[in-house]
Amino acid sequence: MLIKFFPNGKGAGPVGYLVAERVLAYDDNRDLIRDADGQPLIMTREPLPEVLRGDPSRTEALIDASRHQWTYRAGVISFAAEDAPSEAQQAEVMDAFEQLAFAGMDGEQYDMLWVRHSHEDRVELHFCTPRLELTTGRSLNIAPPGYQDAYDSLRDLMNQRHGWADPMELERAQEVRDTIEAPTRAHGRDELHAWILDQISMGLIEDRASMPDAFADAGFDLPRVGKAYLTAQAPETGERWRLKGEIFHEDWQADPAERETERGAGHDTPGLRRLDGILARELQDHLTAIAIDARRTIENDTRRFLNENRNLFETRTEQIRRWLTISP
Repeated sequence: MLIKFFPNGKGAGPVGYLVAERVLAYDDNRDLIRDADGQPLIMTREPLPEVLRGDPSRTEALIDASRHQWTYRAGVISFAAEDAPSEAQQAEVMDAFEQLAFAGMDGEQYDMLWVRHSHEDRVELHFCTPRLELTTGRSLNIAPPGYQDAYDSLRDLMNQRHGWADPMELERAQEVRDTIEAPTRAHGRDELHAWILDQISMGLIEDRASMPDAFADAGFDLPRVGKAYLTAQAPETGERWRLKGEIFHEDWQADPAERETERGAGHDTPGLRRLDGILARELQDHLTAIAIDARRTIENDTRRFLNENRNLFETRTEQIRRWLTISP
């Protein structure tokens, strides 16, 4: 099982796509399938998407109503075909994810949509949440900078507990495929760069020569390709980003040993799984500590926000009280 966030989104959001019955067709290599005339083929998802939690109309309305720069976060919890999680196990994963993502928050403070896809012979739990704290209207980002450690800990705990496939194992690295169905794309150089590093760490990009295909699969154009840089362009907005650095040099190649170290997959004992060397209690304690820290941060931020706006709230409350007093 793996947890994947898509880049920050804005606009209408991916809700319509998540629940759509008919979508563009891709082959096993994630290439768009076209007919004899070169037109993209449309496929019907079978089985159809299932809304497990939330209300698509409500989520879409909240995203559309947001005035923040980024209006939603979306992603997927994807299981390997052999994982075959039960309904109860899927509910457990969704509960654990929400407890981590919205640590210390009540249900009325956030909106979360869960849609299950199983048309590719494996279970995918797609999630979408407005970047909006509903009681104050403040921006709410469930994947702030440095978020990966928290969700990686949740992934490892669930995989060890249930014996599910570990995407970070060396023998599975090449089997992992980034989900490109969702129409979300990066909206800044930093996020795009983080996405590239993620692909490298998973072994999906092994050298500079393989980057153009990865960008194309994710929906980006590369209008300029230099010896020491790439220029990526977002099709929707036409915005361009010049990407420079060691990994963008034309002769760059990933070091397999470095990737193994980054994934924490190295073991001296043949056949020993990466998670076998970690006690379940260690994983649980680490995740609990992360959740407590997140809860404290949210509580402190909320307290600070309320204190800063106390006069405004008191003024409005007094106005309402006066209105009620003089109303017939």
